[in-house]
Amino acid sequence: MNRKKWLIFILLPVLLIIFMSQPALAVAVNNGLLGYGSRGPTVSELQKELHQAGYYPEGIISGYFGSLTLSAVTRLEMKNKLPVDGRVGWAEWSVLNNSNSTKRTSTKLSRMVLSFYCVDYTGDRRSYDSLQANSQLIDHVATFDYQISGNGNINGNISPEALKLAKSRGVKTIMLVHNINGSIDGFSAYSAISNRANRNRLIGDIVTKLKKYGFDGVNIDLEGIPAQGRQSYTTLLHELGEILQQEKKLLTVAIPAKTYDNPSDHWSGAYDYKAIGSIADHVVIMSYDEHWFGGAPGPVASLPWVVKVMDYAVITIPRSKILMGIGCFGYDWSAPGQGKAVTWQAMNGLISRYGNVQWDNYSSAPHLVYWKDGRKHDVWYENSSSLAIKLNLVNNYNLGGIAFWRLGLEDQSFWKTVYSKLK
Repeated sequence: MNRKKWLIFILLPVLLIIFMSQPALAVAVNNGLLGYGSRGPTVSELQKELHQAGYYPEGIISGYFGSLTLSAVTRLEMKNKLPVDGRVGWAEWSVLNNSNSTKRTSTKLSRMVLSFYCVDYTGDRRSYDSLQANSQLIDHVATFDYQISGNGNINGNISPEALKLAKSRGVKTIMLVHNINGSIDGFSAYSAISNRANRNRLIGDIVTKLKKYGFDGVNIDLEGIPAQGRQSYTTLLHELGEILQQEKKLLTVAIPAKTYDNPSDHWSGAYDYKAIGSIADHVVIMSYDEHWFGGAPGPVASLPWVVKVMDYAVITIPRSKILMGIGCFGYDWSAPGQGKAVTWQAMNGLISRYGNVQWDNYSSAPHLVYWKDGRKHDVWYENSSSLAIKLNLVNNYNLGGIAFWRLGLEDQSFWKTVYSKLK
């Protein structure tokens, strides 16, 4: 070995030690890498993942890649026989994703699929038939069975056929508790959660029914809670979550979509994403009804809007817990404020009859215009093309999966798309 090579061989380890000891030199943000000195929501996500995987016992989510985070990354690299350079790239993320996905819930596809089960009228078997036909792709089924009252009681009856079928097919059963009685009853929900006695009654009733019927968990779908119920809603989840954790039951929630936090907002102010994300096992973000039947015509869930919703969600809720809401429906407006729901399946008949389907590039959504009885109808809906784009987002954001409303509204083109994107 010549003199120059010998010096390099001796000095290289020393130089590496000096390099790693100098924060100003160890910043690694190029080529998608995170390193000492990096800042931002991606660092926060890294810290959450490291903590969940057991490499970061301090659990401080600061958004700053400092010495504690560096130590955690180094532990991960050493344990998994990766190059120990303290920088986070695809290899480190891959280890974390695999480690934490094992600790979460195993899924039939690469992402979780939660489906909502509903019986709208006596003899309505649409949800049952869909569950029976597609259970091999479904991880959880949430049965829309129980309605909350203002005093904290929950009323309703289970769907025994659904539970029997789900259990026989290896689908986890989720008891859904809601506040919809023809319309959203935010007052009853607020009354039930803001009064301690009512809240205790509600929690006790939920736990009793979970045990009695063998549900694997609960979905709290309380919508339209007034803004002043923000702390009460968080308290409900915290108190219920502690009990369910002991009982080894899942706590899932369905919450409205939003692009930023305004605690005084009349529709979304009661839902503290950060607090909810720290408590619930799975968070269904209802990323639909951007335009609704009582408003002006427009896409149910345009791509730019969904992106904004998810951009906010991933900086406040762990990605692995987020289930993107998918609506298997659209709206047919005959005038502003005069819309009616139309299902994914029913759109086939409208298209066959009227044609004239257009694709809106900005919203990445299909659009149909037709005339009937001298009135113009404006229809916005979802199809396999718009669904595929949303599922790409699920993969790109590395979300936990999807939750869709609801079983029986879709057709096989829905399932083919889900399988092709999430297999």
